[in-house]
Amino acid sequence: MKFFLFDNSDNSVIVNEPEILLIREFSALWSNDRNKTKADPKGSKKSRAYRELTYIWLMCDWSSPYSDYTEQERHREALKDAGLTEEEWNDPTFRAACRKYRELQDSSRALKLIKSAQGVVDKITDYFDTLDIQERDAVTGKPIFKTKDVMGELKEVSNVVEQLKTLEFLYKKEQEESSGLMGDVEGGFMD
Repeated sequence: MKFFLFDNSDNSVIVNEPEILLIREFSALWSNDRNKTKADPKGSKKSRAYRELTYIWLMCDWSSPYSDYTEQERHREALKDAGLTEEEWNDPTFRAACRKYRELQDSSRALKLIKSAQGVVDKITDYFDTLDIQERDAVTGKPIFKTKDVMGELKEVSNVVEQLKTLEFLYKKEQEESSGLMGDVEGGFMD
């Protein structure tokens, strides 16, 4: 289920599934008192809530443009793009909504598998980042890592990447089925 969509007419995140506002963590973000600003003294425009929802989508959603970033990079970029301060991010009400969004997203088995696989890919990347094929055994002077073995490991990594793409495809298919759209049709302005 896609709770939020990107509206390119005004570069904002919109609520695609209004039912999400029935969930207490998101309802709390939506209250007028929380959204009062100098520009909107009644809080009826929900500007803070929209900035928070933007952060949630950019940080937590699998389809975010930052989904391939590390957790820290996603947080930093989502915070900037949403126009939130660290103080606003540390707000307990907002943090509860972030946790709830992750919980909702993680309820999909396919997404759980994708996230798990992405974690493995991150660990493999770290392994290759620290691997030094020039490293030698102090006693024998022989290479610790054989180039042939490293190349074989790299070949296996390409299989992991292909499997991850397959998992992502399965998840997208699951999302299409739950949205009611058929085939390769994409939702339009009025969908």
